Amino acid sequence: MEQFPEKIENLEPPDLEVLDSTRLLDAGSNRWRCEVLIKSKDDYAYDFKIVMVGFFAINPDLRADTQKLIAESNCPAVLYSAAREIIATVTRRSPYPGTVLPLVTFVKPPEKPTGTAEKPIDPKKPSKKGSRSPSV
Repeated sequence: MEQFPEKIENLEPPDLEVLDSTRLLDAGSNRWRCEVLIKSKDDYAYDFKIVMVGFFAINPDLRADTQKLIAESNCPAVLYSAAREIIATVTRRSPYPGTVLPLVTFVKPPEKPTGTAEKPIDPKKPSKKGSRSPSV
């Protein structure tokens, strides 16, 4: 008879490796292919790797740069949320606690033009009219 590992009472959220790739299928089209890979790190109670692939259409009336921004942030988010449900369902059916993957965001910070440096913000200096001051 097969022996189960010792009982796990409380399970912390896993450390994950999450990789995503989103690309335009055809030049000049609004069709995108997205792939998301989610893998648990070695020291977690469950060992899993899931790859989700989806095909998406972005509103063709939007500018190309806006389509790209939407595709690169929303498409992997849709696939990741589906993978969260799959992992939660599968792990809940085991004799151990279920796992709900942590939330992640796929919004990438804007690229800075070459040769520009970000100026440090002085929280004591009053902000310019119409601009937002940093929250400290």
